[in-house]
Amino acid sequence: MQLSKFKLALLIGGPVLLIILVAAGYFIFSGISEQQDENRKKVEGFGEMVIPTDSGPGNPATDPELAPTIGQNKMSSTQRVISNMKNERVKLLDEAIDMREQIASLKVKVAELELYRTTNERYAPHSFNEEVSKVHTRMKQLLVSQEEARRFTSTQIKGMAAASAQEYRRYLTSRKLLLDPDQIDTVVTNHLPIYAYCIGDGMDIAANDRSEEQMVIEYFKTEKTELMGSRLKSDLKAIIAPCQELFAQRMSYLSN
Repeated sequence: MQLSKFKLALLIGGPVLLIILVAAGYFIFSGISEQQDENRKKVEGFGEMVIPTDSGPGNPATDPELAPTIGQNKMSSTQRVISNMKNERVKLLDEAIDMREQIASLKVKVAELELYRTTNERYAPHSFNEEVSKVHTRMKQLLVSQEEARRFTSTQIKGMAAASAQEYRRYLTSRKLLLDPDQIDTVVTNHLPIYAYCIGDGMDIAANDRSEEQMVIEYFKTEKTELMGSRLKSDLKAIIAPCQELFAQRMSYLSN
């Protein structure tokens, strides 16, 4: 049986057309795959450009939570180790900064405590009382050795020395002053004698008799005023005030 021309053409051309369609489909599929790969690479590049890997604070290098996830699966084990080490380094640097700040704060506190300890030791009853006692003894010896002091009786000189030690204690305690041995020598030699003579001259004015004089001397030793009358108390305050003011003026250099 003879085939028609149409059927013959269909029989011969069908397989050829199928081959052509398959070939075309393959090339189209390959082109689409390549385009997809290219697009993916562009997106990864865009992610790195938007979130740089080596920028400053707030970037993926310092904050792993901000690191781009695109392409991380392709990182080699070595790259992942290096990335983790970078993150750990940033954390360690932050911790080091915090520790330095804490150390600086602790140094300040230690200095404050050291000053507090030194001050407390300086004004502890035992050590400071000893210092005042030595000043008292030195003032008695100094006044007795001076020509100017001969116009006073031995009792008055004892009162003047006691008054000097009393004012030394009051002045240093009120101003929280710490004196070294050289400074103490200067105070005893140059400044306390002026105060002592000021008190000695005032004692004759405040005390009208020997009994009141003894009360004044006792006050300089113990600060007791129970046996004094109101008039003597008032006169005593009146003579002490200008002497204290004079002493404070001479001692002001220690507070500057």
